[in-house]
Amino acid sequence: MIKPREKNAKVLYLPSTPLNLLVSVAHALAHAPFQSSQLVLIDQKNIQDNIYFNVLHEWKNSPFKKVLITSGSANGYQKIAERKANFKTLEGFVRDFPASAIAVGSDRRVEFQYLMHLRTLNSKNVEGWYLDDGLYSYAGRPSKWFKDWVNSALKKLSYGFWWQEPKTVGTSDWIKQAWLFSPERAVALIQNKPCHRILTEWFLTPRISEFVNLVLMEFGVSSQAGSQLSFIDVFILIPHPNNILKMDGYLERLERFLEKASQLGKKVAVKYHPRSNSFDDFKLEKRYGVIILPNNLAFEFILPILDSNTIILGDVSTVLMTAKWLRPDITSLAVLNEEDIFARRFKEIIDTLGISIIPSFDAVFNLSK
Repeated sequence: MIKPREKNAKVLYLPSTPLNLLVSVAHALAHAPFQSSQLVLIDQKNIQDNIYFNVLHEWKNSPFKKVLITSGSANGYQKIAERKANFKTLEGFVRDFPASAIAVGSDRRVEFQYLMHLRTLNSKNVEGWYLDDGLYSYAGRPSKWFKDWVNSALKKLSYGFWWQEPKTVGTSDWIKQAWLFSPERAVALIQNKPCHRILTEWFLTPRISEFVNLVLMEFGVSSQAGSQLSFIDVFILIPHPNNILKMDGYLERLERFLEKASQLGKKVAVKYHPRSNSFDDFKLEKRYGVIILPNNLAFEFILPILDSNTIILGDVSTVLMTAKWLRPDITSLAVLNEEDIFARRFKEIIDTLGISIIPSFDAVFNLSK
């Protein structure tokens, strides 16, 4: 097993989400004296003008000697052809950089398993590393044996018999070590592997701040807008549009809260879910004077510039978990109306993750910080 901080390790990172990316950057920087790092941003819908990749590519203080991006935009049968084309690109990449460890946020990624298959043909000492990607590390993934069996069979036939179907992310035989924000809360199958803690201080270094600021600038968040965010009292994370439809009276409750917050002179910022239909679906900026952040900007990159007195309100999501982990000095709360059947389903998950619950937006006014 490759020990943390073992000299001369060659580590290939395969992030696919913004959280994956931020964790990969932080991990690579923290271990830079002991390893050589490269990165492939996999399964991306947009590869022509991908902000995260562009920043990585131009970042002078990057811990990665080389970065690459692969597409994940095809659908149906075309996805198989797209992935096989990506396989050829990745094969050349690891030929030039024979990684001793491959780090990923989900071992269900076919690119990861293909590269592990390739590398283990040439070396028995190659390891897969699982880097925490949030919710599934702690809530698990419901196992549906027939669906999983069919999916596994199709993957084996489409790509190769090296495919493994993990019961939940981070638990396949490819994974030898896991890096987690909260190892003691992880599902048992992950805890059965050697686990290491992702440290909050990794995300507070000058080089991480530099990377985050470069991303913010590319998304159009100026230094002036960033300074405004440092004076925000409440930051609201709007759920997925489909979930809003299932939450009885969500919009009305939000509007009542914003009306009262405006009357009390509270400064509020709002970020819509990435799947929202427009910049400001509910016209909250015009109606209540709130600050609206780009919906396609990952919240993980906003966290570093928020003041410790800010209160973050959200529903059950990896984003709220990330806020709790990356900024433990900030109050992060799940707004859970327990009379709502849809919302009530998630109470156990929230309790497991140690996230505090309030019954309504208005409960914030009773908090003192």
